[in-house]
Order: sequence, then structure tokens, then C-alpha cells
Amino acid sequence: MQNTTLEAELKSTILRLKNERQFKRDIINALHDGILVFSQHLSLQIINDAAQSLMCFNPNSDEFFVDLEFFKNKKRTIKFNMKRWLEQVIDAAQNIPKETYIWVKPNCSEEPSTPVLLSAKPILNTDGSFQALLLVVYDQTIYAHSDEQHRILEAAFNSYDGQFITNEKGYIIKPNFSFSAYTGLLPTELNSMTIIHWMKKQVTLKDSIQIEDILKSLLLDKKWSGEVQIHPNPETTFHAVLSLSMLMDNDKNIEHYVGTLQDITDIKESQANVERLAYFDDLTGLPNRRLFIEHLEKDLLHHKRNHTYSALLYLDLDNFKEINDIYGHAVGDAALKQTANTLTELLRAEDLVARISGDEFIILTRYKVLSRDLAAQHALTLASKIIQTLNQDLLIEEHIIPNASSVGIHIIPGSADETPEYLISCADLAMYEAKQRGKNQLYFYQTELTEKILRRREIEEALKHANYDQEFYLVYQAQVANHSQQISAETLIRWQHPILGNIRPDQFIGIAEDTKQILKLGQWILEKAFTQTYQWNQKSATPVHLSVNISPIQFHEPTFVDCILEIQRKTQVNPQHITLELTEGILISNIEDALTKIKALAQLGYQLSIDDFGTGYSSLSYFQKLPIHELKIDQSFVKHLPGSEEDIAIIETIIQLAKSKNLTIVAEGVETEAQVDFFKAHQSAILMQGYFFSHPETAQEFEKQFLTL
Repeated sequence: MQNTTLEAELKSTILRLKNERQFKRDIINALHDGILVFSQHLSLQIINDAAQSLMCFNPNSDEFFVDLEFFKNKKRTIKFNMKRWLEQVIDAAQNIPKETYIWVKPNCSEEPSTPVLLSAKPILNTDGSFQALLLVVYDQTIYAHSDEQHRILEAAFNSYDGQFITNEKGYIIKPNFSFSAYTGLLPTELNSMTIIHWMKKQVTLKDSIQIEDILKSLLLDKKWSGEVQIHPNPETTFHAVLSLSMLMDNDKNIEHYVGTLQDITDIKESQANVERLAYFDDLTGLPNRRLFIEHLEKDLLHHKRNHTYSALLYLDLDNFKEINDIYGHAVGDAALKQTANTLTELLRAEDLVARISGDEFIILTRYKVLSRDLAAQHALTLASKIIQTLNQDLLIEEHIIPNASSVGIHIIPGSADETPEYLISCADLAMYEAKQRGKNQLYFYQTELTEKILRRREIEEALKHANYDQEFYLVYQAQVANHSQQISAETLIRWQHPILGNIRPDQFIGIAEDTKQILKLGQWILEKAFTQTYQWNQKSATPVHLSVNISPIQFHEPTFVDCILEIQRKTQVNPQHITLELTEGILISNIEDALTKIKALAQLGYQLSIDDFGTGYSSLSYFQKLPIHELKIDQSFVKHLPGSEEDIAIIETIIQLAKSKNLTIVAEGVETEAQVDFFKAHQSAILMQGYFFSHPETAQEFEKQFLTL
């Protein structure tokens, strides 16, 4: 019985959506202006009847730009490349429309060309990313046949906007054709109306504006402009911007009023459509964070009034990064869609699931029970069911992909002052704790986790307002070899905050990357390290070589190589004295981009090192492609030496790989004499770095201990 009801509701919803879509299509087709909507790659998405007629476009054709011919002049001797023009509009990404005047070749070559005005504007998402390209086509035939005796009014009357001029008493003596078309009134009818008479007859003002306010603005500022609704007849309404100006002679006597009516109906409809799309995830069709928060706010009010409880379940796919890296983003997107469908099927109709970001989903249960324990019991049952269901292989494009998920649970509401964002962050933190415990785990939020949230917020704020030169400083840990012609060290960052005290790198680097503060901090580190390298090599009898860690966020910036060049120019450092340390994750996430940048840096003379080599899952698959100079053995392989046969096997494999490409090896975390002896026993270019030789030292301490001046 329930399935029948759901099926009926689904059919009803589908029918309603089809009717709504057809209704919007009918509205668009009712417009006398041509409307076209293109994707970012200029694939035609929407074209109304007016546009088909104006552009002489066959709706059964598959190629918009191939089938049609456009010209820059009436005689059709200069062709107009519309596709290139639209690409320029997209590249400019300006909020104001870009317009051009062209002629369209009719189906019959003997017929005169149709003059049209093209007005193109990108429609952007709330985050500034591209959504679609809106092209409005205005038939300019009525202007092309205007009487030449009106040339004096050409600037005011040659656009597609409705315009008019009044006499000193406010009577409309010169309406243009567009204004007559917009209002549905003949010039003879308008001649007998004042501005106020016309506005009372056809105009609805917005935001509680009164006609008296407009008159006051005209007297004080000589102009007024605002959004209005125009009603040519009881059945028709369109949105417009009405602008009025008052012209006076040298003696401040009123001579004319000039009015402009700009139709923005299409823009308003597009804005409404964009706003609707802003509440849903494009990929999965699920509600997004914004809509989820609005629902959560309402539910919190209900719970607080009725003393009831429900739960938030924050879900993350454990293997999603590997899916993207190994199979590509198309397969990753398909996995997200399958996950969204699975979650929707598992939930009741009244529950809400949203995609928060990436591979993270959040669920709002709506049990509304009177006991926190009962809400927790329901949440535990649901979370266990989700984990069990998602813990199954996915079949995508003939790939069998292992899947797993971690779920954080938070019972809501808690205290009275909790915001939706705070509750979501609590559930997110619980999910992180579950993830730390392994795959297919769930974890209930505990109050002590709040300290982590507060600490993170403190560090975020401190990063935003940090004085880098006063709070941050670099330290240097020596890299030692038996026989070396240079002094080598790794550059490390330290932060001494005036209030929070010493903040460890493992506490602030991840936050800096999440908030993109690492871009500014990373540039500061590079400038300081390059400067220090230059200064030491100016006065040291032995060459000094420094390694600098590069964040993946830094590396993937399009301007990263240019930034390195600018810092090199500024500091005058010799690139051969610098090693840039990259992690395997940088390379795996976008191998082609990484190769291009690494090759460019190598050609400039920089040494390239792969940090923590061997910890990634696909190291060998791309190893031979990389123009690198150094491998760093992760300290996790070193700390059990020489007692671990497994670690010895891994390290010896890495050494053999390095020998095959004549690479330097840096062993991190060397702390015992036995570890030193192990590496000395290998006849290879191995640098050792660790507490056995030196802790990270300040520049002054490092200089005293290692430099020969």
C-alpha cells in the first residue's frame, strides 16, 4: 500500500514538474525578443520561438553555428563570427551585458537582411563560477526604418530600450517605438499623458516607493532610477528599470523630462532560476549546504519549542580519493551519484539528505522523539544500516570498485545557543573521529571534541591576522653524508603566537591549507628560505643547499612557477642551491600538470625531491616519468631499523630505484647509531637527517654549528 502511495506521489511530482517546465517554456516562447542559453562550451541549451524566427534557425538542426550566417554590415560583405564573439564574452566574465549589432541572412538570399541587436551576459553562480551564457536577440527592424528627421534624437532613441521625452509640463511628446511597444500605447495616446498619469496607469513601484518620492528626487538630484513592474494590460506584466532625468536651461527652468525603460524580465527570470539552482547540488540533485541549513534552522526551532530530539549524520566515503586518482573524476562522479541514490532509498520521505562538499553528505533525521537516548538509538540503527549498505563494491563502467564510509552522529538540539553551522561542525568532527578509527566506523559526538573545534577556530583567526615577520621563523635541520661537497639542510617553519604561544606545524599547516592561507604563508617561507640561502652562500666557504617543502595547494596554483621566478629575481638566489620538496599526493592528483611544472622548474635549475617516498599507493607507476633529483625515505620506514626486515626490503628497493636514475636519497628520522651504520653500509648517495645529528636549529645556531665562514 505504501509503495502504491509513493508511486502516486512520484507520478504527481513528475507531472507537476513537467507542467512547470512547459509553463516556463510557454512564457519564454511568448516573448517577442529572442532568448538563447548556451553552456560554457557553447552548446545550445534553450532557444525560444522568437529567436528561431529572428535567427532563421531550423529547430531540427544540430549545428547552430554551422547552419547560420551572420554579417557585420547590411550588404552581407563582412561576415560576423558569432561563436568567437560569444567565446570572448565568456572569457571576459563581466557582470554587464556585451552587445553588438549584426545582420542575419534570411532563408531566401533575395530577401533583405534582418538587423538584430545581440546582448550577451554570463550568468554566474554565487561563488563566481560560470553557470550559463544568456543571449538576448532584439529585432532592430523598427529602428532601421526610423525617419531620418529624428537623427537629433539618435543617441536616445537608437537602443532597444523604451524611451520618451516630455515637454516642460511633463507631457510625453516624443515616445520611441520601443516605449510604445512596451506600454501598448500609440504615440497619439501618450501625447495626452503626463509622466505621472502614465505611471499611475501602468507602473507599480517597488520597495514602498511613492510617486512623491520620485518627484522629490528629480527636484533635488535631477534624476531618479529604480526597478518597476509595467502592466500594458491586465494580463501582461514585465519587469523593467525606469530612469528619469530632468533637463533645465541655464536659468534653471525645466525644459524636458527624459525617461528610459529597460526590460529586465529575462534577467529577473534567470536570477530566479539561478537562485533555485543555488539550493541544489548540480551533480547529485540533492539539496546543498545552503538549503540544508535552512531546514535545520526550522527543525531546531520546532525541537526547542516541543522539547524533542533528532540527529545529524555526517557521512564521508573512505575510498573516494583513491577512486578519483585511479579511475578518474568521471568514475568518481558516478560513485557520488550512486551514493546519493542509495542514501535517498534508505531514508524515509520526511528525512533530509544533502551533499555538503566533495564526498561528504549530511542527513537530518526527523524522528522528533521526546528522549535523547531514543534519538540516539534511532540514529545508531540508521547509521549502521548506511555503513552496511555502502560497504559493497560499486560497479561503474565495468570497474569493480571497493567502497566504505565513515559516519559521525550528533544528537540535536543541545544547548540553546547552538547554531546550525556549529551543529554541523560537531557532526563533522565526530565523522573525523570515526575515520581515525578505521573504515566502516561510526562515532557519536562527545562534548570534549568541542575543544578541538574551538582550538581550530583560534588558529584560523590567528592565521588571518598573523604578523608573519614577528610571529613566524624558520629553522634548519642538517642533512649529513659521509662525503659531501656541500652543506645541506631542510627548512622548517615555526610559529610563536603572542597569545596562543607555540603552535606546532601539525596543528596549523593543515588549517592553513584548508583556508588557503598557505598561499600567503608559503610565499613568505620561500622568500625567507631563498634569502637565507643567498646570504649563507655569499659568506660560506662551502656551498649551502636548502630544501623547502611545497604545499599541494601552492603547487597546484596556476601561477606557481611564475611565483618561484619572481622570488628568485627578488632574492637573487642560485636555483642550484635550492631543492623543492613535493609530496606524492601532488603528483598523483594531476600527473600531467605536475609534469609540466616539474619540467619547467628543473629547466630553471632547481632540484626536485619527492618527500615521504614510498608511502603513496602508486609511486612506481609514475616514477620513471618524473625529472626529479632526490627521494626522501619516510621516517616511518626508518624508525624500526635495523630490526624490521620488511622496512629493510622497502628501503633497499627505494635505493635501487634511486640508483637506476642516479638520484640522491635523504633518510628522515635517523636517531640511533645503528640506523646511521645501516645507511653508511650502502654505497649510495644517501643524506641522513634526524636527531642523531641535529635538532632543527635557528639560523644563528645552524650557522655556528655547520657553516665554515
